[in-house]
Amino acid sequence: MEKISKNWMNGSILTLGYILLFIYFNAPLPAKEWLITIPAFMIIYFLIFNMGKPEIIDEVDHAKLLSGNQVLIFPFVILFVIYYYLIAHGESPFSGSAALLPFLILFPILYYRAFPKTDIGRVDYLVLLVFLIPLTLIDSPGDTTFPVKGNGFGSIFKISWILMMVYVFGHIRKLKDVGFYPIFKLKFLGVAVLSWLSFVSFVMMIAFFQGFVNPDPFLEIRQDGFMKSLQELLRIFIGTALFEEVFFRGLLQNMLAKQIEKSGNWKIYWRNGFIILLVLSALAGYALELNLIWFPLAIAIGLFVPAYFLEKKQFQVMGTYTALAIIAMSFGLAHYHKGSIIFVGLAAVAGWAYGYTYLKTKNVFYAALVHTLVNFSEFLFKLHEIK
Repeated sequence: MEKISKNWMNGSILTLGYILLFIYFNAPLPAKEWLITIPAFMIIYFLIFNMGKPEIIDEVDHAKLLSGNQVLIFPFVILFVIYYYLIAHGESPFSGSAALLPFLILFPILYYRAFPKTDIGRVDYLVLLVFLIPLTLIDSPGDTTFPVKGNGFGSIFKISWILMMVYVFGHIRKLKDVGFYPIFKLKFLGVAVLSWLSFVSFVMMIAFFQGFVNPDPFLEIRQDGFMKSLQELLRIFIGTALFEEVFFRGLLQNMLAKQIEKSGNWKIYWRNGFIILLVLSALAGYALELNLIWFPLAIAIGLFVPAYFLEKKQFQVMGTYTALAIIAMSFGLAHYHKGSIIFVGLAAVAGWAYGYTYLKTKNVFYAALVHTLVNFSEFLFKLHEIK
């Protein structure tokens, strides 16, 4: 119990620090907005910094807090926070697509309670997508833009989706190694920094030949100052990186690696993944920029060939690097909407860096740190010229 109390205390300290930074960066807000915002943020960030810790998960299981109807307590807490925030701003949470929110949040919990699973299978990916995709389409009326729709460090909606993904698959589905908890280890930090520097070095080489190196990269940072840069880092971390890393690495890469290991035949997954993603890469190149169609193909080969030899050498559990290559290339192709095939290829390489960091740390907070640093490093390049 002492250990659990210490873990809750550490999470509380992180929550307090984050709230203080939030207040500092948004000091001009009127008092009424603070009275509305702070209670919601305290609950949301307290859960972010606590609920994924293995010790706390074990304590929850030991206390049988996830038995029977008690499994619904957590989603109702999330719904309460969202509804409280919207209603406090004079909005109705029951109009339009927002009325579907309770169903979308409760659906995966009720499914896994009715049909408990052991091995990872196709239905797990289906449940994840059926849960997540409709949530991204929910729209709240009015102008509650702080922080529900993305202003501030991250929207309450997006943070709630993160928490629900971790709750459904980490607590209810009991998927191991989601890695959603803050922990400081110098070794993990070293892996993250090395992954980031490796990616930046690779992009710098591409940028030199393609002509999108920024001749004065630090101009904007000098103009903005340290505190604004810190605010941007926090915004990226919570608003973008953590959400994507939980989804792509903590869940998809994690589940796929376990599925491949269970199958006992990584070569089938490697071959099929390579062929499918090579075809999709060619189609993306053809649609976006025909004269650069070779670029995503080269990236796909550059990801899958090393993965093959790493699997052969058995440096990790079977299927680990196959899953890493498949999810990294899929992550790159998910950036098709950026309108640049160069950007798609670079995003795939970044996906490898994030996935490798997750692989070595089993922690999505460190993968999100690399993701944040990569996104923030855009000032080194004139990426707007290739988007």
